[in-house]
Amino acid sequence: MLEKLCLSLEWPCSRGCAIMGLVLFFPALVGYARLWVEPMKNEAPVRRPLLRQVEVTLGRGETLQSVLNRFSLDAPTAHAIVSAIRPFIDPRRIRSGQGLQMFIDSRENTVKGLELSLRNAVVRVRSTPEGWLAERGEIPFVTATQVVRGTLSRNLYRDGTGAGLTPAQILDLADLFQYNVDFFSDIRRGDTFSVAFEEFRYLNGERQRGRILAAELTVGGDPVRAFHHTDRAGEGAYFDADGRSLRRAFLRAPLNYRRISSYFSLNRAHPIFRTVRPHLAIDYAAAHGTPVVSIGRGTVSFTGWRDGYGHMVEISHANGYNARYAHFSRIASAVHKGKRVTQGEVIGYVGQSGHATGPHLHFELLRGQQKINFLALRIPPERNLPAEELELFDAVRGERLALLQGENLQVSQATR
Repeated sequence: MLEKLCLSLEWPCSRGCAIMGLVLFFPALVGYARLWVEPMKNEAPVRRPLLRQVEVTLGRGETLQSVLNRFSLDAPTAHAIVSAIRPFIDPRRIRSGQGLQMFIDSRENTVKGLELSLRNAVVRVRSTPEGWLAERGEIPFVTATQVVRGTLSRNLYRDGTGAGLTPAQILDLADLFQYNVDFFSDIRRGDTFSVAFEEFRYLNGERQRGRILAAELTVGGDPVRAFHHTDRAGEGAYFDADGRSLRRAFLRAPLNYRRISSYFSLNRAHPIFRTVRPHLAIDYAAAHGTPVVSIGRGTVSFTGWRDGYGHMVEISHANGYNARYAHFSRIASAVHKGKRVTQGEVIGYVGQSGHATGPHLHFELLRGQQKINFLALRIPPERNLPAEELELFDAVRGERLALLQGENLQVSQATR
């Protein structure tokens, strides 16, 4: 090329000329060569799939697997998608009525991803060169305080749900006041209730109710109140207006029972031996297999068979109390001597082992070595707030009491 150039210009093609030519044309040659090894800066971008979005609602009897099959995904691919989702949600909980967003490559007509909206998050699944990748994204929300008030005319359940409380909230309310109010005998027509609770309002329009912050029942004109308080250690619990725990050291009963078949008595006609003898226990009649729970925190001191008692569990509680639970059909598998149990933990199941004429729980409570009448026991609070917590509690109590008694709902707190 250089030789031809020299001839056309009628210059002698010497060594110097060649060198001159290389200096002039080397950059152009390098640039030309670079076209073969590097893409041009202005070359067209790699073609990306054009996605269209298809909304799907699971019909009756449909599952995520069946929806994926509907979009012509083969079994291994559908299984891979389900497996990718599983760390975030159990696929079996994706049921009829659940909505999905499917993302389809319009050119290839293949599924490239899907999006599943949960109550407070979105799970997205997309196809990658390494396989199907799932990720969970939290939906922003604000926390509001909602208040529901009402007057009792029939019962707490009907009037509460009529005012806007959920069945779960009514059960929580009954649990809060179980030691202060007998909902079968204390409630009267005209009594009132007021409940303040958290409500999470999500950007996608979903709303979810949180814990009860404060509640008030008027029983015969007298108010009974509960306030939620989180202490400096981060432990939350409910207290009355004076900072005393609403939770007692013991539950009122160790099971859900039909009736008390035998009370604590010094003179009872024994149904088997036909003699009059003391019955220093409470017998709770209940269906065979009914779960029995520990009345309080404690340590299991005995499990097994004992004459007369049958299958039995004995638990040592604080302040010198011991509880005996007898006539079990079976003892819970996790219960053994030395195990620490919590209040409400299942320890066995109603039966009629030992000296029993029918399925029931034989329950004894001892203080030291003396058997005492559990039904007559004034159960102390589980704990009271210490002085250093009371100042903070008083401030929170005042704000929430104003909510319970005010006319306007208060909406507050941060966006997440």
